Amino acid sequence: MKELKEKAQALIDQYSPELADKGLKILLSKRYFESEVGERSGMHGVGAIFNSIDRARDHKEEKEKGYNYERNRYHYFVLTVCPIEKSALRRENCREYAFTLKKVERAHIGQEPRRVNYNEDKILSKIEKRILKILKKAEHSLPETVCRNNILDAFRYSVHHKYEYKDRFLGKERFSWEMIFLSLFCILVFGSLFVAWLISK
Repeated sequence: MKELKEKAQALIDQYSPELADKGLKILLSKRYFESEVGERSGMHGVGAIFNSIDRARDHKEEKEKGYNYERNRYHYFVLTVCPIEKSALRRENCREYAFTLKKVERAHIGQEPRRVNYNEDKILSKIEKRILKILKKAEHSLPETVCRNNILDAFRYSVHHKYEYKDRFLGKERFSWEMIFLSLFCILVFGSLFVAWLISK
């Protein structure tokens, strides 16, 4: 992991002069995040009876197979895009891009934990592509514009699992953003159904 971080930093350093010409710098950090593994989703009515049987079986398998209620675990590299010049933009308001290095994950208790190690070359390739996109955007934008989080970033942080380490962004808690986007989605769906109903009349 240390060697990979050195390679990622060398890649960033390679583009540092170009970034600096546009008033930008990229900070590399390593993040680790854990989350609880819950029981399988519930059901109502008759299905709930079978679901409770499945849950009991899940807990039995958890103990028999030695999973020991292992949590989901994720390791990331995070690129933070910041302006070189001092500004009112604080680091926590700067745009971040996460790259998953490895993870241990499962959907519910009783399921075997799935261990995934991502290919190092692919990780480095993704980091380089992101740097190139940042440079391209910087050709026509001010450094603070390139660096500052916006509503699209809030959506990205809310819906992508790899950003669960971010509890707060754009002045709101993660849960608040999740509720905002869920509400907008419901409005869009019901609005589309209403329009379809009007057209069909």
